[in-house]
Amino acid sequence: MSKVILFNFNGTIVDTKFLAIDIFNEIASKQGYEKINKEKVPYLSTLSIRERCKVLNVPIHKMPLIGMSIKRRYQQYIANLKPVCGISKVLEELKNQGYKLGFLTSNNYNVTNDFLTNNSIEFFDYNHYSFNPFSKSKDISSFLKKYKLKRNEVIYIGDELRDIKAAKKNGLVCIATSWGYDSVDLLNRGHADFIAKQPNDILDIILKG
Repeated sequence: MSKVILFNFNGTIVDTKFLAIDIFNEIASKQGYEKINKEKVPYLSTLSIRERCKVLNVPIHKMPLIGMSIKRRYQQYIANLKPVCGISKVLEELKNQGYKLGFLTSNNYNVTNDFLTNNSIEFFDYNHYSFNPFSKSKDISSFLKKYKLKRNEVIYIGDELRDIKAAKKNGLVCIATSWGYDSVDLLNRGHADFIAKQPNDILDIILKG
């Protein structure tokens, strides 16, 4: 039975979607890319990163640099953001049920701790901090090695298609969440084991599955 629940941080635990869009639009205005208006968000959420780049006129080779720039600018805001509505109670209940909790993030250590403290969700037993927001598969592998965990002991929860792919590459059961960056249609491309459409679905999947 899996006893460790590993969460992707941004987009799954902390609501960063529109912050990311605002920061991207700042970059787009300087670089001449297409800006994202709120009406376009549902459509873009159905597209892969490569497909989004085409729509927004962003060269695909520039995307890692843009991702790193967005990550750096995040850091001044993360501590004061709010968790995804309902996720705090889910974390608390999983902890009460005896599960160990972990997270992966490319956020700054101090900023992340401030966010957890400010929102009273210091439920985590494990963490893994990464410099690169595009290294999910390596991060999961490093997390498993760091804490000497077996694949069948861990369930991974993330909000993007690349989260699912990274989990599958590492042999983990994966729950995809629909409240982050990617739509259910896009998440289904990755063949996640389960899809949670609201935070409480995570409890139904794990505790009743």
